[in-house]
Amino acid sequence: MAKILSQDEIDALLSTVSEESSELESIEGGGPAKRIVLYDFKHPNLISKEQMRMLENIHENFARNFGVFLSAQLRMIVEIELLAIDQLLYSEFVMSIAPPGCLYVLTMENPEGQTILELAPGLVIFIVEKLFGGKGIFTAATSRPISAIEQRIMRKVIDRAASEVANVWSPVTQLRATITRFESNPEFVQIIPSAEPVVVISLQVKIHDNKTLMNFCYPYRWLAEMVGHPEIQEKLQFGVGEATKEERAIVGKQIKKMASEVRATVGETSISIQDFISLQVGDLLLLDSKPNEENTIFVREKPTFKGLIGRQEKYRAVLITDVIQEEHTNEV
Repeated sequence: MAKILSQDEIDALLSTVSEESSELESIEGGGPAKRIVLYDFKHPNLISKEQMRMLENIHENFARNFGVFLSAQLRMIVEIELLAIDQLLYSEFVMSIAPPGCLYVLTMENPEGQTILELAPGLVIFIVEKLFGGKGIFTAATSRPISAIEQRIMRKVIDRAASEVANVWSPVTQLRATITRFESNPEFVQIIPSAEPVVVISLQVKIHDNKTLMNFCYPYRWLAEMVGHPEIQEKLQFGVGEATKEERAIVGKQIKKMASEVRATVGETSISIQDFISLQVGDLLLLDSKPNEENTIFVREKPTFKGLIGRQEKYRAVLITDVIQEEHTNEV
């Protein structure tokens, strides 16, 4: 009578067979099995590690700056963070958007090209309601076409987004970005042929524990033309070099235009809490400085000059009499 094997015995038998087959494969191959990495020829890795780090830094700066702007406009905390950078075909990006969508076409200059900024319709509706003073219930599942009035209201926000895009790209190139049109159907937005690759930057927008996405779609051809310049390649490989004389002159000129707080004190004193509570109009406080005695002048809370406090015509003024030298200690 044939014996019926239990489940444990069957598992043990199968494990033994798999171990024997793996040993045979290693013997026939003359060594341990090599690690095989799959490569998809339809989605080749077109972006180098240096370019990937550059895109990460640029869009992390955009997320921080645009998040601060939205927080100020909506009077609530809006968190934006970089989620992913993907390489797709343009047709795959278009198919991933379910109509009705909210797509803004940005026209770039230097180099010329077009980029798509995609927002969730629920986020757009929420922003419009908050800008009008409503409570605004943000749900990522909200999906309806954006009206012409809502598009006009959102134009200010999107123009600021385009301005931030140009600002964050400025360390790489002096880019100019303008919003040229709005589309709700992704099939009507054909900035490049469907078979060409694109780089999609996904940013996560978080408001009151509700999350949604906003995406940038850059044609790879445009990115390749931008980072292909010798100056940009040098920055990516070796970083920013020493500043030129012209750059130093520009920075020095801007620094000289900056305002700095200067504060002069007539004198100082200390009183008890009881005396402070008992102060009345007309009471006198004796200071530790004498008339015509030099006083300390502070620049950004740092003692910098000595001077005499007086009047110049109808204004109070300070006559600089000495410069306070910094004491440097040399360590042996």
